[in-house]
Amino acid sequence: MKLFEYALLCASILSCLYVIWAKQRFRPIMKLVIPASLLGILILHLIFEHARWIMLPVYGITTVVVIACILRRRNHVSPPSRRLRPFLLSLLALLAGTLSWGGAGLLPLFQFTKPSGSHNVGVLDYTWTDPERTAIDGTSRQLNVRIWYPASDDLTTPARYIPQADLFIQAIKKQYGLWSQLLRNYRQLEIPAQYAAPFYPNANSVPVVVYLHGNQLGTRFTGTFQAIELASHGYMVIAIEHPGTAFLSVFDEDRYIPFTNSFTGLPDNFSAHNKVAVPIIQEMQADVQFVLQHLQQIDRYEPNSPLSDRIDPDRIALVGHSFGGAAAAHILANTTIARAAVNLDGYLYGEYPDELQQKPLLIVNGGLQVKGLEETMVGLEEERAVRNRLLGPNGLEVTLPQAGHLSFTDLPLYSPLLFKPLAPDSKEQHRQINELTLHFLQEHL
Repeated sequence: MKLFEYALLCASILSCLYVIWAKQRFRPIMKLVIPASLLGILILHLIFEHARWIMLPVYGITTVVVIACILRRRNHVSPPSRRLRPFLLSLLALLAGTLSWGGAGLLPLFQFTKPSGSHNVGVLDYTWTDPERTAIDGTSRQLNVRIWYPASDDLTTPARYIPQADLFIQAIKKQYGLWSQLLRNYRQLEIPAQYAAPFYPNANSVPVVVYLHGNQLGTRFTGTFQAIELASHGYMVIAIEHPGTAFLSVFDEDRYIPFTNSFTGLPDNFSAHNKVAVPIIQEMQADVQFVLQHLQQIDRYEPNSPLSDRIDPDRIALVGHSFGGAAAAHILANTTIARAAVNLDGYLYGEYPDELQQKPLLIVNGGLQVKGLEETMVGLEEERAVRNRLLGPNGLEVTLPQAGHLSFTDLPLYSPLLFKPLAPDSKEQHRQINELTLHFLQEHL
C-alpha cells in the first residue's frame, strides 16, 4: 500500500469503530473532525496516488462514516437486545479493511528497480503499418512498438508502464471481461524513464537491442525490467509487439488482435510444434526487418524524432523470451540483421541452414523445478542437437537454478505472493538476468 492508502485505511477503520462504540460519549466536535480528516486524506490519495478498485471497501467505509457523522445524534446506551449490532458492525468494518489490505498485498503497486547505468532513459511509442503484408483480420499488418533509449538529463513527462493504458484495458474488457479489472491498478504506474525525452546529447549512433516477447502473455512492455536496464547503459531497445502471438495488440477503440493459439491439439512433440512454429517465426522475422528499416528512415515520417540517425546498423543484437527467444536464434542464424542473440528460456524452434555462421549466442535457462509442471515435451534430443550446433565455439549456455519461466518477464512483479511458487525472488532473478545479458552484449557488440 502507498502512504495515503494506508493512512486512509487506518483512519477509516478507527473512525468507524469510534462512531459505533462512542454512544453517549460522542463529542460534537468529532462530527467535524472525523469527516474533515477522512475527506482530506481521501483527496490527497486521489490526487497523488489515484483511485484503485482494490480500495473500494475502504472507500465504502469512509463514505458510511462521513454520512454517519453528519446524521449523528446523541445516543443513549443501547438496550441489551440491541448490543449485538455494534459487534456485527465492527466485524464488518474490520473485514472490509482486511479485504483491501489483503488485496493490496496480493496486487501491489510495484516499482521497478532503478537501472544501474549512467544514462537517464527515454521512452517512445509508435504504431506502424506495413502495407506490403496482411494481418490475420485481412487488413494491412500493423505493429505496436515501444522504444527505450539513453536520454538527456532534461525532464519531460514520467513514462507510464502500459502504453495507452485506458485503450488497452478497454480492449481486454471486450475480449476477456472482468479480467480487465486486474490491470486497472497499473493504469497510472510510472517507470524510471521520461516520455519523449531528448536523446543523450553526446551520443551519435548507439548499439541496438531488438526485444522479442514470448507467446500468449507477452507484450511490448512485459520485458520492461530488462529494457530500462539496457537503455541506461547506452543501448536502444526496440520492443515489437507481434499481433497474434502477443497477449493482445490494440490499435484503436474498434480494432484489436488477441492471442491466437496455433498449437492447440498438437501432441507434446518437439518436431510437431516446430512445424507450426516456423511460419510464425518467419512472420516475426519480417516484423523485425520492417521495423528496423522504418527506423533507419524515420526522418521521412518524423523529421524531429529524437531517434533520427541514432541506430548503428553494424551493432544490432536480438533478445527474446520463450518463443521470442526461438525467433531471436532463428533470425540470428538465417539473416545478417544481428551480430549476436540472447535466448531467454526458450525452445529452439526454427529452421537452420546446414552451414551455420558461428555468431555469438547466449542461452539462459530457468532451472526451477515446480511440482506438477514437469517437462512433458518429447523429442527434445532434436532440440538439443540444434542447440549444440547454434552455440558452437562462441556461444554460452547458463542455467539459473531459482529462475522459473516467468522470471524472465515483469509478470511476477504484479503479484509476488501469487507468483512465488513459479518465480520466487523475482527482483534477484531480474538482477542476474540483466547482469548476464549486459555482460554478453558488452563483449559482442
